[in-house]
Order: sequence, then structure tokens, then C-alpha cells
Amino acid sequence: MKNPAIQQPQTNGLSQKSPQTQSWENIRVQHFQHPAGEGNCHYNDEHTLSISLAPRPVRLLQIQAGKTYTGLYKKGDMSITPAKTPFFARWDSDDNYLQIRLKSQFIQSVASQTLEQNPDRLELLPEFRTRNPQIEAIAIMLLTELQQESNGSTLYIDSLAKCGLF
Repeated sequence: MKNPAIQQPQTNGLSQKSPQTQSWENIRVQHFQHPAGEGNCHYNDEHTLSISLAPRPVRLLQIQAGKTYTGLYKKGDMSITPAKTPFFARWDSDDNYLQIRLKSQFIQSVASQTLEQNPDRLELLPEFRTRNPQIEAIAIMLLTELQQESNGSTLYIDSLAKCGLF
């Protein structure tokens, strides 16, 4: 059953390829390929990382947490959307990206264990067009798991997710 707070991207009536999706206990990975269009999303209990896989830069308008970004995203550029943060995007050409959603509770648990701090004192901030080679490498490993259409080891996937966090 779909979360009513989540709206799928709209693509101006053009066909889009169905996203490849794989879910594990704490993480959900989706690979999207869309023609020009726009979309909204809002996840109550998941933080979202979107990483561009587009072979050519894509011009995007993005709005989240009262902030707006307009510019080009090239392969490897990422955006971070904290849970409970509405996100809007409009793109003017074919887009190809990987969306990684991590359960809020998982991030809090890892923060508590790794940083030995109260996770309620930590805040994930929205980011537009940021880069991190380590997270990009982990994202490519998750994409490989997704493309192999295997269920993958939960321990392996959780380890990849934890490596990217801290």
C-alpha cells in the first residue's frame, strides 16, 4: 500500500521506465529514469539521499525546507532530504538517479552507537548538490545489488549503509 503522503514524479504525460526497487530492513533503494518532468515526495520516517547517475548534466529546480536550488546536477552530485521534509523537483531533460532511503530509527541507532551521543541532539540538514566520494562508492555498490536483482545479505546492506553514515 502506498503512503498517501508520497507522490510519484509526474513526467508531462510521457512514458517513464518503472523504477527498480529493493528493500531491506533499514534501507530502500530505487533506481529512476525519467524524461523531463517534475515530482513531489515526502517521507515521514525515512531520510532520503538522491544521487545523480545521468551521463550528461541535468538542469534541476529543487525546493525543500523553504530553500530553493536551481542549477546543473552531474553524475555523482547528491541531495539529502531529512525525514518529514517535503521535496519538490523539476528537471528539463532525461534524468537518471538512485534514491536511497534510510529509516530514521536506523540512523539514530548508528549515531548513538558510533558517536556515543544522544541521537536526539543531532540534526540532519537538507543539502543540495553536494559530493562525497565514499557515499558515491557505496551508492554504486547498492546499485549493483539492485541490478543483480538479488535479495542480498541484510548484514552486507546494513554494513554498506553504516559505512556511509559515519
